[in-house]
Amino acid sequence: MKGKLVKDISAGTIQVIGNQALGIFIFIMISRYLDKEVYGALNWSLAVMTFATTILSLRLEQVVVRNVAAGDDPSKVLTIFSGHVFISGFIFFAVLLIGKFLFPAFYLEHNLLLLVSISQLFTFFSLPFKQVAAGKEAFGWMAAMSSTANLIRFISLSILVLFFKPTIREVISIYIFSALIELLVCIYLVQFKLKARLSLKWSINDYFTLIRESIPQIGVVFLNACIGRIDWILLGLLSTTIITAEYTFAYRVFELTRLPIVILGPILFSRFSRLLAKPENTVLNDRSDELQLMIRVEMILATLLPLMMSIIWIPLVEFLTNHKYGAVNKTTFLILSLSIPFHYLINFFWTIQFSRNKLALIFRITAITCLVIVVGDFLVIPLYNARGAAVVYASAMVVEFLLYLKFSNFIAKQSIWKPLIACCGTALLTGYLMEMMDLSLLLKLPLAIILYVGLILITGQFYRNDIRLVLKWAS
Repeated sequence: MKGKLVKDISAGTIQVIGNQALGIFIFIMISRYLDKEVYGALNWSLAVMTFATTILSLRLEQVVVRNVAAGDDPSKVLTIFSGHVFISGFIFFAVLLIGKFLFPAFYLEHNLLLLVSISQLFTFFSLPFKQVAAGKEAFGWMAAMSSTANLIRFISLSILVLFFKPTIREVISIYIFSALIELLVCIYLVQFKLKARLSLKWSINDYFTLIRESIPQIGVVFLNACIGRIDWILLGLLSTTIITAEYTFAYRVFELTRLPIVILGPILFSRFSRLLAKPENTVLNDRSDELQLMIRVEMILATLLPLMMSIIWIPLVEFLTNHKYGAVNKTTFLILSLSIPFHYLINFFWTIQFSRNKLALIFRITAITCLVIVVGDFLVIPLYNARGAAVVYASAMVVEFLLYLKFSNFIAKQSIWKPLIACCGTALLTGYLMEMMDLSLLLKLPLAIILYVGLILITGQFYRNDIRLVLKWAS
């Protein structure tokens, strides 16, 4: 069992890293060759569609994975979820088409929305097949499904860049084509390799049963969708496409620096779910030393990666984007990156509360966080544009962390402040000193890492028994 778990986690990690690597190349190529106005409009349309499809899913994908893993008939679950996805997706697209006739001025300004919606709907239609594969623990096939679109986009854009200058029409055509091929691959693999077939029999009673199982999560789904993309959407409505392009570029790089959370999240969730099956009043006390070590390691990851990115930001980004998003975006990225340590801690406390089934508490905290972002963006974006949106987002993450900290009964929660302050202070001091030094990048980056590690050791973020605790935690 342990060998299979390690294999599954490794497969998931490879899939995430591989997809992220392809996504980075696609992201760089598009940002380099598209004008800022067009790039901003594209990202705005993608944000709207991501927000919409996340809500349309009603978070049924988690229920589907759980039910298939628990032994439910995968063909039956696939049919029900696919019916929901296809019907809701087509209705939403019809609403967009009707809106084009009712509000022509809006669609004239946001003229990419309908085209982008086609590719995003194909991706949305692929969702049930990927979740059935996850429920059957067919992680190899799931990796193939999840990588198809990005692989086609990477190859197509690379060829396009070598021989032509990409235009927005060609980019969107590639997005639509790759999403359609991915959908066909998903259908083929699930139907013929995993033997889960779509049926013409669709039970309305079974559908409502599935909906009822997802009801406790629907509110959180909507709020998380707001938190993840509402600043992009509001920037597109309250500012210009150029400002939207600059902010979304910085935000995408900011998301990449959070990659360790994506990898650690499932592992952390699995571990806490097992631990918290024990009596609640003993578990966290018994393993508090290991949990504190994990927090220290997370704080180091959460500050070292953004520090390195901030040092190389201007020369690297200016080179990769043909001088479009480097200097103009450094402050925005730095503001966003200040929230990364709080993301790690939020994930830590969220996992504890979710493992204990504290869904009402999670909903309240998420609602407050979302309210801070929405109200803050409406007030700040018209005055301070992208930097204002970054400040609002970072502030909301601090608020969310403080709320989780307040309502957590983790016995050693007060000791979280030491690694948080030590690692953040070390990163800020190191970054400031590097900024003051007139050195080449080849010298500045390794010097910054050496200085950072030295200060981390001085501030006592490594203890003598850490190796023993790591081995105990892995057992």
